[in-house]
Amino acid sequence: MAASKKSTSNKEFTLTAEWIFYLGFLFALVLLYIYLTHRTDNFVRDIETAKKNLIELRAENITLKAEIMKNRSRANLEERLLDRGVKEPNRPINVIPNTK
Repeated sequence: MAASKKSTSNKEFTLTAEWIFYLGFLFALVLLYIYLTHRTDNFVRDIETAKKNLIELRAENITLKAEIMKNRSRANLEERLLDRGVKEPNRPINVIPNTK
């Protein structure tokens, strides 16, 4: 009996309108998936570059703050003023009272 079973189906595959719409829908989904994948990759790349820039800017900010604090110190101020010819007074300053 097993030998008598033969595949007699002779159906040919035809592309009907249903199959065309289904394959078109799948193609559109694949294109959407590829587009969204590339878009998220670009977002991740932009975020990574922004993080690197932030680290560099933070380091530059700390360096500039340190330079400003160094330049604000009294010893450094006196040294810079001596280069310009300004000296600290040797006698106390006389305050003239306001007589109004």
